[in-house]
Amino acid sequence: MIGTTDDAKDRYLPSVDRLEDAMRAGMRALDAGQPDEALERFNLALKLKPEYDAAWLARGHALRQLKDSEGALQSFAQALRANHESEEAWLALATTLRGLGRRREEVEAYDELLKIRPRSVDAWVNKGAALHELKSFRAATACYDAALAIRPEHAPAWNNKGAALLRLHDEAGADRCFAEALHFDPDFFDAIVNRVLLLQRRGRHGEVVIWTDRALRFREAAWLLYVKALAHLGLLEGTLAVKAFERALELDPKFQEAKEGLREAKGLRQRVDFFRGVYECFGTHEAGDPGCEECEISGRCREVSP
Repeated sequence: MIGTTDDAKDRYLPSVDRLEDAMRAGMRALDAGQPDEALERFNLALKLKPEYDAAWLARGHALRQLKDSEGALQSFAQALRANHESEEAWLALATTLRGLGRRREEVEAYDELLKIRPRSVDAWVNKGAALHELKSFRAATACYDAALAIRPEHAPAWNNKGAALLRLHDEAGADRCFAEALHFDPDFFDAIVNRVLLLQRRGRHGEVVIWTDRALRFREAAWLLYVKALAHLGLLEGTLAVKAFERALELDPKFQEAKEGLREAKGLRQRVDFFRGVYECFGTHEAGDPGCEECEISGRCREVSP
């Protein structure tokens, strides 16, 4: 016969209301950045229902906030034992492995998820990123292609594919990928930065200035200002180079390369200081385009932007 004490109820007939209350309170605490409180609530939920995959999953997220990655892994694994087909649990497990630097195990986790959810774009893109870090660039590219076959407008997949192609020395292919990423998301910072790095590699200083200015509108970073300053040096724009180097050093006073660049820029300014003015094409327009004939730098246009 079932007893009527609270202990008996806890053992035999856990209250659905108590379970739901514990989960709601835990999620509120987790959202509020109170992982200790959240963990206590999720532990209570698991006491009431030990095989509750949602509670194990939430418990893992709380442990991640508490920087207990190994504990989080165990919780995510328990969630998957309770519900092997949980996409969220597989992604959480893989992300935790990524944080621990266990890239091969991370790839294996994505492989397991893809057996269940072969059209998971997140799994394909994240697997590609893990393979990229393992320097398996061709395999990474294949993952991004799989993601794009499912969702052709996925800007991060285009951007990541471009980054992988750069490592494979396919600059033209990378350029097309970054263009696609920016077509679908014109403000995608990572794609803008990757285009900057590609243009820098090609020595297209004028376009580097244009694209670094665009990137800096979203996020100011010392290294971006350094790249911009180098481009100004390449354009013989001493004053603008000095300004960019100085701002980089304001953000990072220990940036040794910027200190050396600043000395070079000041020396350049004493010898020559070309000023680009308001013109921003630098060889990207064709002869005869509006503004070409009257452009003050038309004679040097191809020189500064080969």
